Amino acid sequence: MVLWVGCFAGGDRVGSDREALRSEVEFVEVDEGLESSVQIDSLIWQPFLPLPGSGLEGSGDFDGAYQAVFRNVGTQEVWVRYDLRFFDREELLLDAFIPFGQPVVLAAGEVKKIEGEFRLRLGDPRDIELLSLMRLGARVRWPDAGLISPMLKRQWDAIR
Repeated sequence: MVLWVGCFAGGDRVGSDREALRSEVEFVEVDEGLESSVQIDSLIWQPFLPLPGSGLEGSGDFDGAYQAVFRNVGTQEVWVRYDLRFFDREELLLDAFIPFGQPVVLAAGEVKKIEGEFRLRLGDPRDIELLSLMRLGARVRWPDAGLISPMLKRQWDAIR
């Protein structure tokens, strides 16, 4: 038996101006040769109102959870790094969060369900009502890209 305890901040309320929470994926940076090799879908997220006694009530800090499915539809292993950006209705950036456990390493053809938690620091607790959009910004890279020189990467690719 699973029991969920807590208050959800994004639920539909009758008679409310509150928009449904939206999500988007943006490929911020993709290494040459990896275009269209990664798909990210089924992105969902939910901020939670702080429970009394949690130490967060009244602070403007909110925890939440997210989930996405990462797919490597290419023929080579890739690394994906990502961040979560939170926007209001006018797409003004409210906060950003970089999740732990990166990079996401995807073998050729691999599918991974990624789940995690985030913390929003909005400053004013009333700003939770403005929250509208979470955008996942992804960077798709060759393995070890940026950690080795381009010459060593070419040599590595030549022997693989």
